[in-house]
Amino acid sequence: MSVISRRKPFQKMKLSDQILADLHQWIARENLQPGDRLPNEKQLMQHYGCAKGTIREALKALEIQGFIKMQTGPNGGAEIQPVSLDRVLEQLRAFVHFQTITFQHIYALRGTLEIRLAENVAGRLTDDQLARLQANIEECDRLQKSGDYAKGRRVEIEFHDILTEACDNPILTVTCRFLNDLLRDLVSMRTDHYGEHRNFGQHNIDSHRILLKLLREGDRQKILAAMQEHMCEVEAYMLRADHQLMGKPGIRRAEAG
Repeated sequence: MSVISRRKPFQKMKLSDQILADLHQWIARENLQPGDRLPNEKQLMQHYGCAKGTIREALKALEIQGFIKMQTGPNGGAEIQPVSLDRVLEQLRAFVHFQTITFQHIYALRGTLEIRLAENVAGRLTDDQLARLQANIEECDRLQKSGDYAKGRRVEIEFHDILTEACDNPILTVTCRFLNDLLRDLVSMRTDHYGEHRNFGQHNIDSHRILLKLLREGDRQKILAAMQEHMCEVEAYMLRADHQLMGKPGIRRAEAG
């Protein structure tokens, strides 16, 4: 237990929260990997000088965050778990749950980041990922022809989700996926409020076909130019959608139900 440092007490912080924060730092500092174990409850109680209930409260919070899994039995205890991207995104989305989000907020970042993403994944996509990108385009084309524009808008975003899987920059991956999730939510809330679905849907299909062709060919400069053009067109459309809400600059995520 000597490897765990004691944090100075914070007057406005519960002891269990102090312990939680300290365990976060220890896991990072010691570079613990999935399958590694934290000290058992008795050792933690002795180290922090607190009751079992306080330790269990801290461990429960760590488990909810996805960092550990409590194993039972004689050799049980807190086992380090890999934190999934979906869990991280859930926590980020919870942060903005009661904020007012507009397409303008999203595209203040998304346009630039998607271009950086395209640059990162050029030459990295696997055959399976390329095949899924093709399948995504075909599904969007089917929805476009059937007139199911609302679902088409959501499925189109999955094209960009697939690109993040080939990215080797974890910060870029998380940020792009987070913006995609926010965009998907906002599109779902606002789909019935604006027009131009047919033209916009066809633009996305055509742009994604061009991007996929260039990604297969591996011409980095052409990939960047195509993504930049695509993002400019998409941003212009989404900002028009903002303006068409007649004085409602944003919709609270809480209204999504």
